[in-house]
Amino acid sequence: MAAMKLTDEQRQAVDALSVAPEHAGESKLTVFRSLPARAKLTYFREHFLVPLLAAIIVIALATFMIVKAATPATRPKLYAAVIDSAITTTEAQQLQKDFSAKLGQSVNIDSYFDTSKDGLDKLQTMLSSKQIDVIIAPQSKFKQLAGYGYFRNLATSLNTTQRNSLKNDLVRLNGYDDADDDDPDVSGSGKGAAKPYGLSLAQAKTWNSFDGADSKALIGIAANTQNAGTAREFIDWLYR
Repeated sequence: MAAMKLTDEQRQAVDALSVAPEHAGESKLTVFRSLPARAKLTYFREHFLVPLLAAIIVIALATFMIVKAATPATRPKLYAAVIDSAITTTEAQQLQKDFSAKLGQSVNIDSYFDTSKDGLDKLQTMLSSKQIDVIIAPQSKFKQLAGYGYFRNLATSLNTTQRNSLKNDLVRLNGYDDADDDDPDVSGSGKGAAKPYGLSLAQAKTWNSFDGADSKALIGIAANTQNAGTAREFIDWLYR
């Protein structure tokens, strides 16, 4: 069979296809630099704009996450842990609203500490991170928590006026003694000296204005509170 002859136009098309592109093997940045000014904008949009926007978004998100992680959330001026339904959730919310209004700042009266479930673990975790300022609990549970060393000695934590006006409400309980810490089989819970770690709420007028409040409950100041002044102010408010 005779070979098919190409027309002039076909030969020109084949020659054009066989010629390497003008910028073959060159990087996009090199190509961009070599282009005339009017062509650069179009080339930039086609080859650089989308990757650049994606990089900006990734950097912005990473920066946001780093700043968020490094910046602690604003904590309330008072965090009160209410143990084992010493007051109902609805009444705790009202107590929170009322004291917040009085204080003019954010407070949290948290009644979600059920020690029959995970309430004790939650309490221990929050105490270790210094988030809790006061604890309100039924007598038996308060005694247990005092034995763990969770409260401040009110003989030194209350101001002089409070110690005088609330002296009949102070409750002495055994604290924690870690003298035998080296012995893993010996617990110091409840083996510490008896000190006034709690206040009976039986005469606390504001507290007992709520029908669901346990009048036999005790209140104490958390051992590592960072808002001792507000804790004292909250106690004054409960007894007014």
